[in-house]
Amino acid sequence: MTVLQEKTFIYPANERGLMLFAQSALFNDDGSYKGHLLVTGVVGSGKSTFVQRYLGDAALNPAGYMTIRHISKNGRKIGFSHIAAGTQRETGLLTVRHQNGLTFPKDCFLLVEGEGSRFDMNQFSDKVLALLNNQGDVIVLDELGGVELLDDKIFNRVIQLLESKATPLIVVWKNDQSLEHTLSRYDINESDKVRLYERRQAILTHESIIRAVLENDGTITKELEEEPGELSEGNKKKHLTLRFGIMGAIFIFLVVISFAIGWYSINPITIIRYFWSRLWATGEVFAEEITTVLINVRLPRILLAILVGSGLSVAGHTFQGVFQNPMVSPDVLGASSGASFGAALAILAGFSSAGITITSFAFGLLSIVLVLFISSLVRANKLLSLVLTGIVVSSLFSAGLSLIKYAADPTNQLPSITYWLMGSLNSARMKSLAFAAIPILLGITVILLLRWQLNLLALGEEAAATMGVRTRLVRTLMVVSATLITATCVSVSGVIGWIGLVVPHISRMMVGSDNRVSLPASTIIGSSFLLFVDNIARRATTSGIPLGILTAFIGAPFFVFLIIREGRKGVTG
Repeated sequence: MTVLQEKTFIYPANERGLMLFAQSALFNDDGSYKGHLLVTGVVGSGKSTFVQRYLGDAALNPAGYMTIRHISKNGRKIGFSHIAAGTQRETGLLTVRHQNGLTFPKDCFLLVEGEGSRFDMNQFSDKVLALLNNQGDVIVLDELGGVELLDDKIFNRVIQLLESKATPLIVVWKNDQSLEHTLSRYDINESDKVRLYERRQAILTHESIIRAVLENDGTITKELEEEPGELSEGNKKKHLTLRFGIMGAIFIFLVVISFAIGWYSINPITIIRYFWSRLWATGEVFAEEITTVLINVRLPRILLAILVGSGLSVAGHTFQGVFQNPMVSPDVLGASSGASFGAALAILAGFSSAGITITSFAFGLLSIVLVLFISSLVRANKLLSLVLTGIVVSSLFSAGLSLIKYAADPTNQLPSITYWLMGSLNSARMKSLAFAAIPILLGITVILLLRWQLNLLALGEEAAATMGVRTRLVRTLMVVSATLITATCVSVSGVIGWIGLVVPHISRMMVGSDNRVSLPASTIIGSSFLLFVDNIARRATTSGIPLGILTAFIGAPFFVFLIIREGRKGVTG
């Protein structure tokens, strides 16, 4: 009887020892084949994390990387296999945190099991067999040991690979707990179950296998993703609640400070007493100047800052998610350029403030219509055509804006145009607020209602479609909503840059990359950020510094910090 070689490791505390053990199990000193490694452990012990880190540390190019995943106990089951194994590093496999069930490399093949349907094993088998015939340093079989072994072709091929002495195998073994969960989702008869366990045993006891047993030291997160309707369990939920509480407290503090500061300063305690009296009708009397300043002057400005800050943040967050590009900002489709052209044209024509806002908004909408119409004529990649069309439309409106500035009166009109383009909330009035609130809130509402589908769009169009997402409709709704928000924000506040680019990154740093959580966080952070910047602008000078200048001074260094931070992690664009 063969004695199995097995060693237990605490992971990730003893990661270096585990890597040395893996290297000695798989390869001889001259780099030739030595044996196969089977990594086992309970759910969440870090098996797949270790394999990904080992591949990177040893600079190995996998011939194939097959994985079968279970997202949640009551939700859909996802199985996927990595096809283009020769380009693993280019696709980002080694930098993807697999514990996030919605973050996969872009070359994944996905199979989805919905209610009343079966896992398409024939389709999966074809992909796996093609993958297992590739050439490379190693073959990785992640989460092997489930119902896929009932497929004779897959099982026989795995046994052939174990008995061959050509390419080492790294097998991440599906433990008993995970297998029971899998079997509970299938209508498998007893004879098939017996056959499955026999085949598992044949692999486990194969003479070429060397086992590494991982025991979690508590720092590896679970591999099972929660239900879409849940944030998380235990400590993670507490941390999220705490962080949202901190963000909410900062937001309320900035609102109070925004009411307090200005050319007519008001004690924060007086502000709290005033609104408490108005809310509960206590009958306390305040000076008429306080009512005028708080209600007629500062309240519209604060509400507009909240609308614009949250709107630009959500728009930027949405564009970054839809286009899968962290460098995308709300003006990607030309809405800012169109609205800016409209505002400049209105100033040149001598329109009133309301006329400037309406004209700016109209041309912002026109830019959306032009982009959608032109891109609809292109049958190629829809996302690429949207971006390219947006660049073209933006360039046209920018050229028109330059022409207007050239023709404007340099004494009166040109300074007004320049000041408007730098962004400000000085024109905040209840009328403009009412005009801006409807499209901004409507756009934010649509995006928040669809935010969980933004996670699925990250898997790719085909994968999301197999999961029941109407990709074209969802993407169109999100793009139109985000562009509508952008056009409205620019029409009432001018061009305020960097908020839609930087705030989404801050949000993800605070609460993670799950859009179900990070998008709501962006609304709070964006509002707080613009309130903070506006407070600085109002205190700096009597007339107020244009907000676009301050957001650039704050946003640009922070974005440099983000680039350096991500670069140190080894994450490439």
